[in-house]
Amino acid sequence: MLQGRTFDMPAFLILLLSMLAFGCRAQMTDALAEKFRAISDYKKIRAEFVQTRHLKDLDMEVKILGEMVCEKKGRLRWEVKSPVRSVTVIGGEELRHRDLETGKTAVIRTGKFPWLQILRDCLTDWISGDPDQLGTRFELQVKDAHTLRLLPKTARLKTIFKAVEIRADAAFRTIESIGIDEISGDRLEIRFFNVRKNPVLPEKLWQVPSS
Repeated sequence: MLQGRTFDMPAFLILLLSMLAFGCRAQMTDALAEKFRAISDYKKIRAEFVQTRHLKDLDMEVKILGEMVCEKKGRLRWEVKSPVRSVTVIGGEELRHRDLETGKTAVIRTGKFPWLQILRDCLTDWISGDPDQLGTRFELQVKDAHTLRLLPKTARLKTIFKAVEIRADAAFRTIESIGIDEISGDRLEIRFFNVRKNPVLPEKLWQVPSS
């Protein structure tokens, strides 16, 4: 009998410590998510960005510079200024892309390509930092004091992303960067600067330029 108790005790302690550790991680996640909640207090946001794609197979990096405008749960405008100029606007029903070097415009309907809607929703959620919205598609974890690590919940997202990391600035005022680990092994990093919340925006900004 005594030997049985001696044998069972370590397993019991391991289970107890595991439960305590899980509870601590959950509390840490909730605490960090609450800090991120303050970031999402805006209707629209405008920022410049540096986007770097790390190509695993080619062992190289591709970097672009540009500016983005995002409406919370709404439209997204992504303008690349270097090295090749282009403007992409994703609305509720379509994506419009204008290559400013060639002057060609492409229009893709989200009804035929539902992944466009998913892409826009994920991007606007990541930029907003809203933990309630993030939690609908991702499991939230703590990476460090300013970074949430997101693990995809749905089968569709799992075919695209391994994990996503969103990092807040020191004051928890805006999202400082987004890191995306793709299933292919590539990694996409987007760093934002000169971030402006609720700027005055002309409606023509949401139109793809003709030249």
